[in-house]
Amino acid sequence: MDRVEGDIVVTNGVVTRQSMYPLRAVDRVCDIIDLLAEHPAGITLSALAAALSLPKSSAFRYLAALEVRGYVLRTDDGIGYRLGSPLTDTQPMGAGRLDRLITAARPLMSRLTSSDVPVAMLATLDGAGIRYLWVTAPVTTDPRLPRIGDRALLHTNAAGKAIAAQLADETVLAMVAIAGMPQPTATTLGSPTGLLRELHRIRGEGFAMSDNERHQDTRGVAVPIGGSTLALSLAGRGDQLGPDRIGGAVRQLRRAAVVLARDLRD
Repeated sequence: MDRVEGDIVVTNGVVTRQSMYPLRAVDRVCDIIDLLAEHPAGITLSALAAALSLPKSSAFRYLAALEVRGYVLRTDDGIGYRLGSPLTDTQPMGAGRLDRLITAARPLMSRLTSSDVPVAMLATLDGAGIRYLWVTAPVTTDPRLPRIGDRALLHTNAAGKAIAAQLADETVLAMVAIAGMPQPTATTLGSPTGLLRELHRIRGEGFAMSDNERHQDTRGVAVPIGGSTLALSLAGRGDQLGPDRIGGAVRQLRRAAVVLARDLRD
């Protein structure tokens, strides 16, 4: 009778080492990398999952793990995935590069704003939340308008959600465990499960929204900048950024995010 102990097989008292069978997870990762290599411009999560006969949730977990290590990057539109290099694409952003990003972002953000959508924001991941790197609104005492350097939680605003959607679910859960999920309004997300469900939608659609979630009578929309933990956002009152204007705002943000993503890679 055979007895298996680790990679050792004992058969009628004879000890042998069993064959090294490939692990399914390793095979899946190799399949994903091979498929991404066939699509240098990128491929969407849905297309990748269908091509490999994987559930979308499983495909996303593999991609998220590879993304954390720099082997996979988001495409410029924030929707697709492409191969990256962990030796060149995951270097931390230095102060000089950050200053250059803000300099490039400022005129783009000014063009995004109007009397209808008065505030544009550039945000980055900061600890278990986000920090606003640039805000187009003038300094004001209105608590609904963030100022440069202000911080916010991930779950209460569109920029935070767009950034959180670039992270693995496990990372997001660890962050909200640290920061908590207070509900400043009745419509604010209040559970980790609800947040993860929202992040899965964002990953599929490529943009995030907030609706009266940090302050009453405010609506925001945001897109990630490439595959980085940066987001570009527009916000205004509910009548300024109504449902009929969301599509146009997303298109504007995506065009600006493509420009900034290219600047990040230079």
